[in-house]
Amino acid sequence: MKNMLINSSLLAIALGLLGNCGEGSSDSSALALAAIGGGTSGVKVASASDLAIESADDYNENQYGLITSATLRSWVSDWANNKPAGITGNLVIFQANKVGADANKSLILPTTGVKVFVSVAGNNTALYSWKTFRETRYNGLISIPGGTSTTGGNGLISGASIDEWFQTYGVDPTKDLIVFASGNGDNYGSIGHQHYSLRYWGVAHAHLAILNGTIKGQFPEAELGNDTDESVPPLNGTFSVKQLKNVDNRILTLSIEDTIAVAKNNGNHGVKGLSSTVLISDNRTANNNNDISVYTSSAGWQEYNGGENTTGTTKSGGGAVAFEGHLKGAVFVPHYNLVDRSTLDNTYAYTTSAAGTFNTLKFKSKADVQNIWDTYGTTGGPNSGAPAYEEGQTILQYCRTNTRTQTSGISTLLILGRPSVFLEDGWSIFGFLAGNFPSGNFNDDVTAGASSYPSVPAKFAPDIQGAIESGARGSGDGAHYNTGVKKSTVDYFQINSSATTTKAAFVEDWNYKNQ
Repeated sequence: MKNMLINSSLLAIALGLLGNCGEGSSDSSALALAAIGGGTSGVKVASASDLAIESADDYNENQYGLITSATLRSWVSDWANNKPAGITGNLVIFQANKVGADANKSLILPTTGVKVFVSVAGNNTALYSWKTFRETRYNGLISIPGGTSTTGGNGLISGASIDEWFQTYGVDPTKDLIVFASGNGDNYGSIGHQHYSLRYWGVAHAHLAILNGTIKGQFPEAELGNDTDESVPPLNGTFSVKQLKNVDNRILTLSIEDTIAVAKNNGNHGVKGLSSTVLISDNRTANNNNDISVYTSSAGWQEYNGGENTTGTTKSGGGAVAFEGHLKGAVFVPHYNLVDRSTLDNTYAYTTSAAGTFNTLKFKSKADVQNIWDTYGTTGGPNSGAPAYEEGQTILQYCRTNTRTQTSGISTLLILGRPSVFLEDGWSIFGFLAGNFPSGNFNDDVTAGASSYPSVPAKFAPDIQGAIESGARGSGDGAHYNTGVKKSTVDYFQINSSATTTKAAFVEDWNYKNQ
């Protein structure tokens, strides 16, 4: 489905959706138009295929998406003359962490037109984290919190919070080029989610990039600065996502109800914005080994396989979710294997601050990434008999908290150019929506006397809808219900037994953009 400029008010009236932000249609595009609530401006409603960009075979040729250290170095050294065509503002580098262990040699040294910030500085974790661009959200059926009531959540960052980020750092994503990078170590879960969040809010792909690999090992000490060299946040930015109200990229995040619609019929569905059939990818890699052949049901796909209590909640000490398994028909794709973790390929040595043996953790070649998706997805382990990827097919990706999926998402959205959408809430939320939870498996650890698992509306209960498998793909086995599920944990996620939608956050976001 191609993007089109549509008179939103007329179409919303024709669909009978104007002003209706309730249950309505499961059509993501229709929901977007319905939520506008008036106005005459055209809205560019993206399909999944509109949001994927294919990398050059040589990553050095990329000017956005996945970029190399050589490209980033050329920009830092002379931004005025080397910046990509169409970029009129600054280069803003947002590091997920420091390069070294202390204040020395901690970040890329800012230059003229180049701003550098370390994202762990200035976080307000009680509300959201600028490291991950996440916060507690409510989708109409269940809340999406983090570990405790004061440590933020795992839902999408809200409009007000992302605006605060823009305005704190003085970033204008219609002019600047924003690069997310890891100082050291594997931070693709964080920087991938930052990129993904800005795309969700409507920032154009040509203004966003992710550094392939770490800064450590790819930039010499002479090009690094100390903590005191970090750019000073101006605190006076004026950009707001309200300036992107004519762009609707929310198809990137699939709601619970649309996920059920896709999974229960083996990838065949009626959800607009996706390909007619969907490849479902479970990326819950547990085995930290680069050799695909060693993955087994006891070392690598325990969560996928539906083992007892294998999926923990996002609540500290919360125990397990209500049921285990995978979305029906899902293939298991190990995100861990997409990155080269075996080669100590650091070019530069460091002194005390960043000394040590390390790996720059770059993505494997485009050909190798494609080989993993096209061959491992159909052979071995739980994937026996799975269909191969079809050109143009949308990939629905999920893991526990939409963190591991950011590595796999980079590989499909920014390297292979394959349309991809994500179950934002992940299995740590999805796995609580049990419509047939056995009463004997519920542990009342809060009050004396009997209690029961909260009622989940049948249409939003994946186990009732036949959207869940456990064991091998195609086994026909339904959800595996965990034992000893705690009442205190279930209460923490605040299931709404009277829910009529799982898209409340999407509507809230669209209304914010259109204030």
